[in-house]
Amino acid sequence: MLLTQNALNATPLTTNVLLKDKNEANNTIFGVTKSLTNMESNRISWEQGAYRTSNQTLYAVLAECLAFCGELSISEAKQRGAALESFYKDRGYTYKQDLPLPTRVVRAVFGTRDRRRISTYSIVIRQAMKEKVLVTDFAEWVEQNGGVQEISLSKSTSYMKPADKAEIAKNNLKGKTPVGYAKSELLSQLADADFMGQPCVLLAEQQADGGFGIYAVLRQGGLVTSAFAAMYTVGQEVTARALAEIKAANDADGAVAKSA
Repeated sequence: MLLTQNALNATPLTTNVLLKDKNEANNTIFGVTKSLTNMESNRISWEQGAYRTSNQTLYAVLAECLAFCGELSISEAKQRGAALESFYKDRGYTYKQDLPLPTRVVRAVFGTRDRRRISTYSIVIRQAMKEKVLVTDFAEWVEQNGGVQEISLSKSTSYMKPADKAEIAKNNLKGKTPVGYAKSELLSQLADADFMGQPCVLLAEQQADGGFGIYAVLRQGGLVTSAFAAMYTVGQEVTARALAEIKAANDADGAVAKSA
């Protein structure tokens, strides 16, 4: 058996010290490993227990918010909006009509203090609406997509602020001819020289003869911005439908050409 020079020179005392140090190091490693194992076990219990239960409860509440935002008839939607506004007033919250419905609902349910949480939950609900997720499938859909935070982060990259949408829509109007003009003695009394050339919103009701009865001229900045943002969204939807129709027509022409 070959021995190193250090081993030959080592005294019994030195050997004992080395063995003691090694045992202490092993005990330390064992203690650290045991602590990590215990913490890992606690994490697994938490994930499968309180954490999962908490998330499932949250998803159930968000699913109810999603259901509340479902499509309704015009009269029912008005009733829902009125009830929502009344709910805000009862709790002393500031009601903002120009916010997306999911945001208004989330603010009502979760309160108005944590804006980041409201934004996250609103994005998740709007994405679920966009993908037409059923209320009964909502919890499973959230889990399959990595949770509310993951959904929020993945969708926020394509998010565009209403103000940016409004600016694009406003610029698109430049140089275009108005679709019609409204003028009357009562309307002229609402005109204001300080707002010459500035956009406004006309609150109108469609009449049986195809005309529009104007009831008010609204110039609030947030309302005008919301109107432009809505116009941007409509324009995007129209463009998407047009492109889909063109693609379908091209595909059909291609199929005809191949069969000819």
